[in-house]
Order: sequence, then structure tokens, then C-alpha cells
Amino acid sequence: MDQASKLQKIRDAMTDDDWDKALKIAASFQRLGEHKEAIEKAASAVSSPNFYRSLGEDIDKLKSDGIAALKSRFNKSWEESQRKKNGA
Repeated sequence: MDQASKLQKIRDAMTDDDWDKALKIAASFQRLGEHKEAIEKAASAVSSPNFYRSLGEDIDKLKSDGIAALKSRFNKSWEESQRKKNGA
């Protein structure tokens, strides 16, 4: 699977508000810059919530931080998905 198809899958997941899927796909990207830790940790928390709860982590907070990182990292894709969603 090439990066372009992964990016399209992230865009589609963002449009559908399927944040768990978007996080999991994005976590496989090599270059996430300053957003890497938040996205990867959120994706891991989605896959292994009981583990993160056992560490005393707030799963909802990890996910919301990861979603915010996705929106920031893929800002253009996020804006595009919102326009499609709103029919603009």
C-alpha cells in the first residue's frame, strides 16, 4: 500500500468520523513530525485500552489528543473532509 492510498484512507475515515481507523492508519506513517507521539499513543490506546487503563491513562484524553494531532498534521485533509461532509 503506497502513501497516497493511506492518505486517502485517512481522509475517508476523517470524513466518516471514524477516528479510531484514522489514528491506526496514521500511526503507520514514518513522518508525523511533532504529532508522532500523540498519534501513536492514541492508536495504541485504541488497540489496547485495558493496558493503558492499567497504567492509569485516560483513554478518552489520549484519543482526543490524538485526534487533535491528526487534525493539525493533516489540516488540509481535515478541512477538505469537512467541506465534503457539509456539502460545500
